[in-house]
Amino acid sequence: MRLVKKEVVILITVFCASSGLLGNVSFAGAQELSIEESYLQESVEMMIIREQARSNEREGKLLALEYLRQMIEDGADTKEIQPLLAYMALEGILNKTREDGRVANNYPDIRVKAVEYLGEVKTKEAADTLLRVLAVDNEPSVISTAVRSLGKLGFNDGNYTVDAILYIFMQYDTTKPDNILALSVVDTCSAFSQNNDVKKSSAIYGALMRISNNAAYIKPVRDYAGKTLAKLYKKGS
Repeated sequence: MRLVKKEVVILITVFCASSGLLGNVSFAGAQELSIEESYLQESVEMMIIREQARSNEREGKLLALEYLRQMIEDGADTKEIQPLLAYMALEGILNKTREDGRVANNYPDIRVKAVEYLGEVKTKEAADTLLRVLAVDNEPSVISTAVRSLGKLGFNDGNYTVDAILYIFMQYDTTKPDNILALSVVDTCSAFSQNNDVKKSSAIYGALMRISNNAAYIKPVRDYAGKTLAKLYKKGS
């Protein structure tokens, strides 16, 4: 059975004690739970994580993200994990809570972590959420992380993902070039170029060439893009 962190154990214990769900069951690490008790513990734990994820408190969201990361590492079913990560990936952008007329839940650092963890959830739904993030978010750090996560997931039916990434990149490249985003684009284009469908993509070559020749980017970024471009040309030939 997957171990849970101290804070969740305390909350589950209080909840179950107050509701009488588990009778005299203890959550001490040395005691082995039955299948039914284990299932109930995990169900209550997920309920608590869901409440933390949807609260307006940044600390609670960070704690929920930590639990979800642990669940992913432990190989838990993604059916409940992916929707929560999707919610937090759009936190403060589409999923808004307002207090006195201002958005009270705009936490870019929360979105960055949620977007990063979506890259570990190997589902098409996760990729769809990341594409939505590209379309609506306005933070370069979130966009950069979404680009990397899309490269890790690898879904690219009809080159739709690559086209979306390059479209967003061109918007930033022409208005406010960002070195981290450029690096993410280089790495992700390289990853997708391993696929024969996009190996000779002129759009990818064009993006790498723009980065390598744009003085707005620092020299290591330009050099990296140029070397990656040369490798792709060599493979493509």
